[in-house]
Amino acid sequence: MIHALSLSRAVLAALCLSIATPVLAEQADYGEVALTGLARESWPYNQSYFIQHAMVCNVNGPDGFLTIRTGPDASFPKARALNRLATVTIDISQRSGRWVRVVDAHRNVTKDGYSQTPKQLPVQGWAHDSYLCDFIH
Repeated sequence: MIHALSLSRAVLAALCLSIATPVLAEQADYGEVALTGLARESWPYNQSYFIQHAMVCNVNGPDGFLTIRTGPDASFPKARALNRLATVTIDISQRSGRWVRVVDAHRNVTKDGYSQTPKQLPVQGWAHDSYLCDFIH
């Protein structure tokens, strides 16, 4: 009975994963910042510029964060955590599936989207592209 229950749970979990909705692009206004959708959607149009900027988005609330990893997978160690609206500098020529290479980061706005004194957030690693949005500031 226990084995059948475990098998049923595994089948249910696989079914849920197969019908899960894709990550939606965050389109929202925060103070002086407008997030305009997932950055990965604009990268094919900007391929002559390998270095791009994107903002951390799709994290839960102002205390949510994106973990930058040392490699292109969630199993790699954490290099740094960045809160919502931190700006990351990425190299779109270096991708592995949904992971993209981060070459630096900084913050010009607060987590609520208002201008602040620029602050460097040195980091190199990899970020999942479901948490990187195009923006207007």
